[in-house]
Amino acid sequence: MRFAYLTLSLVIFIAIFDMIAAQSCHHLEDQKEIDECYMKIALDFAKIHNPQFPFGALIVDHTKNEISCFGANSNKKNKLLHGETAAFWNCTELYPSPTNDDMANPGLDWSKQTLFTTGEPCPMCASQSIYRGVARVVWGTSITDIYKSGRQQLDIRMENVVASAKIGAGLKDDNVPELVGGVLKDECDEAFWCAFSVWRTPEYHDAMEKNNDLAYIQDRDQRFHCETPSD
Repeated sequence: MRFAYLTLSLVIFIAIFDMIAAQSCHHLEDQKEIDECYMKIALDFAKIHNPQFPFGALIVDHTKNEISCFGANSNKKNKLLHGETAAFWNCTELYPSPTNDDMANPGLDWSKQTLFTTGEPCPMCASQSIYRGVARVVWGTSITDIYKSGRQQLDIRMENVVASAKIGAGLKDDNVPELVGGVLKDECDEAFWCAFSVWRTPEYHDAMEKNNDLAYIQDRDQRFHCETPSD
């Protein structure tokens, strides 16, 4: 597979990892199994690349059942490079417009692409998905679960961003991606819950108690066994 913005050693490691993992998805025909297979790859990639912020993304050509490119949250370099943003940039670099006109003649047929992402896209990434023209967006954990885990998030669901898409004269834009949420939700929830433990401050607990959400914390603490330095 191809990558951008990665160190050489990581490129080599992930290329080997991708080759093995992607092949394991090729024999699948059931859509649910395919979605879970690629979500597992996205999550594993996120844990390797940036385990403190496990936002991982894949762009997959669903007509070939083949990964087009990867992306992961790169907040160490640029906090705006969310996993989905990084994936879009990587694909655009890897498949540039042959006529230097990415709007009219992109180098990749985006209508054949599915975006897989471990976390529901924020409004920024949701908008990019619409503008980029992917056919499907598949995510693991939800925006609600991300902020309830302790991290900042804009409480605007992707379905609402999609519903706001308009074309000329305010007409509804029907050329928007199909949305599929909750794929490998427990695995993704656990990754975010464990990664964001440092952000669950006393102020966080006070706010959750005020919102009658202490049961949410108890449920995740019971179900998710996060590693600690002493483990």
